[in-house]
Amino acid sequence: MGSFFSTPLTRPPFIFDLPESKLKEAAEEEEEDHLFAECHAANLANCENMYRQNARSKVEEEKFNEYRRSWKEVVEKLKEKYPQWTSEDISNLRFHFEHFAEEFGYLLHFCILNEMLDFFQHDSSPEQRRAMFDSVDTHHYGAINFEEYLQLMNNVVFASPVPAAAWFDEDRDEILTLCYEVSQADPFTQMCYGLF
Repeated sequence: MGSFFSTPLTRPPFIFDLPESKLKEAAEEEEEDHLFAECHAANLANCENMYRQNARSKVEEEKFNEYRRSWKEVVEKLKEKYPQWTSEDISNLRFHFEHFAEEFGYLLHFCILNEMLDFFQHDSSPEQRRAMFDSVDTHHYGAINFEEYLQLMNNVVFASPVPAAAWFDEDRDEILTLCYEVSQADPFTQMCYGLF
């Protein structure tokens, strides 16, 4: 009767539903992918923070080298801004900052600030210290530079005069400035100084 050729089905039809075991595997893979995405996002945020800290520490190190070269002028400007401090107080604050923050690219982290305030025997609670730190860390870097450190120390009430840093030499600035200038000099000048 019909004009079309027809035969009975010889193969079973395709089933597009997944069995129960395959559904569990797919759910586990999706969960692993979600966990991987969360870890990757946290890693990227951490790397971005480290990159920002490294870039900022290079800038702060260069600023601090500039302070060394013209320290007397810097002290005069700082005395205008902080009249309650003497030149010796500002120098002592600088030496303390340099000692504690030099290793970290001239950025002072909160845990190091705690050590410093313990050195000054400042009787403040960790919550008060955190609040003081956050008040000067306006960019939320998690670390403060020398200017922010001076603002923080201006808010901290401690005995005057500022205790001297026993670990610094009087002529340290001249030595470090000379070393910096020689390191920036061309190779011929360095050979003239006998560095090769």
